[in-house]
Amino acid sequence: MRKLILAFFLFASALVFGCKCHFQSFGENFAKNDFVAEIEILKTYDVDFKTESDGRFYKADIKILNLYKGKTISSILIRGKLGQIFGPACEVKISKGDQFLVYVDSKSDFGISSCTPRKLLTDKNIEVERKAIQFLLKKEIENTNCFYFSGNYFKKFKNLIPKHEFAVYQLKVNAQSKVESISVIQDFGTAKDEEIKRSIKKNFTVLQDFMREMKNEKVILVLFFDKNNPDIISNFIVN
Repeated sequence: MRKLILAFFLFASALVFGCKCHFQSFGENFAKNDFVAEIEILKTYDVDFKTESDGRFYKADIKILNLYKGKTISSILIRGKLGQIFGPACEVKISKGDQFLVYVDSKSDFGISSCTPRKLLTDKNIEVERKAIQFLLKKEIENTNCFYFSGNYFKKFKNLIPKHEFAVYQLKVNAQSKVESISVIQDFGTAKDEEIKRSIKKNFTVLQDFMREMKNEKVILVLFFDKNNPDIISNFIVN
């Protein structure tokens, strides 16, 4: 209940400042959330809370279509009020029959808002995301802990024809937050793979988040290739 009261104050702040989401890379979504699954919404309903202050929530019973990470759950908490969704407060409309891939942190009581990472199963890039998740699970990689890198060093790699839509590397990061060495888990499968790795090693400053650098660690970096825009390589799945 304390978490819900805290969420209310976040809601109150949103009334003043509006909803601002920090969009995370695929690596962040996978590493930071302990429930990753494709789900279907079976029904939504209001919930009676003990106090009025945490009443801006409703619930949904779910069917798990594919469970990738975490334990089975039967319902999720959703920010908002049925029939009265207020977007500036990060509230979200979820309806019966909706199907999506979602990343949820159990510390939030399996609660979702408009900022929660999720993708409709009809999304054009859902298959790429599925393959990336399945690949990490097959390789028993749980902590994709290389989230940011400073700079864009891939614009020179144009008109590539990749065999794989994503690449996975293990980076050894030194005390200066630079890449000391790279171990390939999966390359893109292009003629420029070695140049891509040299660019990573030469130019990357590896960050844990916007404020903190990583030092003396081994980290996993997942990069994606956008087949519809051959100039883009990113740690985000390009929509």
